[in-house]
Amino acid sequence: MPSVVMLLRHAEKPLGDGPPHGVTVDGALDPESLTPRGWQRAGALVGLFVPDPSYGRGPNLPTPTRLFASQIGGGSSSQRPRETLLPLSERLGLVVDSRFPKEEVGELVRAVRTIDGVVLIAWEHELIPSIANMFAEDTSRVPQIWPDDRYDLVWVFGNTGQGGGIEFREVPQMLLAGDQPTPIGTAGPA
Repeated sequence: MPSVVMLLRHAEKPLGDGPPHGVTVDGALDPESLTPRGWQRAGALVGLFVPDPSYGRGPNLPTPTRLFASQIGGGSSSQRPRETLLPLSERLGLVVDSRFPKEEVGELVRAVRTIDGVVLIAWEHELIPSIANMFAEDTSRVPQIWPDDRYDLVWVFGNTGQGGGIEFREVPQMLLAGDQPTPIGTAGPA
């Protein structure tokens, strides 16, 4: 079992046919890719997870040793989860494991439970609570919805070291203008 599992929503996406449009890493229009703001967040995640020591550690998030994003194809052609982790994967020299379609959250969690280290998972926001519930000891502390307008959080599951318990916390990213300093909290069913 990993020492820490972190979940985040893929970065900002297009909200319709108008601007802001999704663009690939090369700048080509693509409705399945991140918006320019999403690419900014993806780049800023590098500083969140691999901070410059001269600036201090920030919210005290560990540096991932394994990266997971949902697979492209099948039920989803979204590039966004993988793109969100792309700058971080390049900085760390890690491959993003994208072997699981977004609906196969049980298979994802089973695979993650078999590895050691620090895992970061980027996924579609409506499925993150389901993934989180599989890692939580107390699901009453886990929000059961991830709001459509929030891209700015990291959900963290870590061993407390006290009897092997699992701690859950929400960490506001505070990377871009407009990011909110408050967690989602314990919201009811969607």
